[in-house]
Parts: sequence; C-alpha cells; structure tokens
Amino acid sequence: MKEVYLVAFVAFPNVEELDLVGAWQVLATTQHFSNETYFLPHTVGLASETVKCAHGLTIKTDRKLGDMSKYDIIVVPGGPGVNDAAKDKRLLQEIQKAYQNGKMVCSVCTGAFVLAEAGVLKGKKATTFHTELNKLSSYGAIPVKERVVVEGNILTGAGVSASLDVGLKIVEILLGKQTAAKVAKRIEYPT
Repeated sequence: MKEVYLVAFVAFPNVEELDLVGAWQVLATTQHFSNETYFLPHTVGLASETVKCAHGLTIKTDRKLGDMSKYDIIVVPGGPGVNDAAKDKRLLQEIQKAYQNGKMVCSVCTGAFVLAEAGVLKGKKATTFHTELNKLSSYGAIPVKERVVVEGNILTGAGVSASLDVGLKIVEILLGKQTAAKVAKRIEYPT
C-alpha cells in the first residue's frame, strides 16, 4: 500500500532560503528510493502566493495558510522575517492544533521562535541558531546546543545548514536509518 507523507513548509517574506529548501531537498529525494513510501512537500504561504526570501530568491507558494491538519509534517524555517511570522495568530493556532493532533512539528534555525510563540516548546528541549539559543529559555524551553533535537513530535534544528540534518532526521524517524543513509549519499552529504 502506497504511503505518502504530506509536508507543509511555511513560507513567509524574508524566510532564509536554505532553511526551507535544505529539508525540502532531503525529503523530496526519498521519491528516488521508493514508490511505496515517500514525502510530498508543499510550500504554504501566510498571505501572498509569491514570497521574496531573505537573499532575493522569489518563490511561488503551492497553497495559502489554511487547515494544516491534512499535513503529516509541518516545517517552519527561520530568517529575518520570522518575527513577523511569529505574530501571525492563524499560523500559531494551526501549529498548536497540529502539535495537539500528534503531527510532527519541526523548525529550522530561528523558526523555533514561531514554535515557541505557539506554546509548543514549553518544558521541552529545543535548539535554534547559535546566537539566539539562550533566548529560548524565555519561552520556557530548555536550550540545547545540538544540530537537531527531537522531543516527542517536536523536532528543532540549529542554524541554516542544519536544514539538511532536520530533513535527514525526519527521514530516519519515519523511513528508517537505512533510507536516511541512502538519501544522504545521493545528495553527497557526509553523515
């Protein structure tokens, strides 16, 4: 029986490009290894269908923010626009709802602050960009200096390049270490 994990990548103005596309690349690569189980990523925009990223890349989102419960995994990247994204009440409610429904909720870099604003990091170990790490404690989170931290159905990644590690950890959790190793080899990422 074919199993497809639907993944929502939250896209907002001034999102850090690699935060979003690193994990995207890793998850999309699973389609090369199995016709049975793989990840299908979508970009979900907060307002506009066109998003200008932090370093000038412009992307067209697949969908606008709506009910996120149809997704198995939510990935919130970071970047200079994260402060505005963390004020989007609808986004915060959708993250809370996804978390409460047992969906995998992930962040890369400063995207952790969107999860923190949504209240899902309280009392949990989490990581983010190294210069911002200690700020997580003001949200009741327990800052941990690691590339990837997994706490139940919450997964947080450190700075920008950790996006690849986040993607590989998602693959490992849901499809196993062997598939994660195959993906890492295909994208020539040393593990």
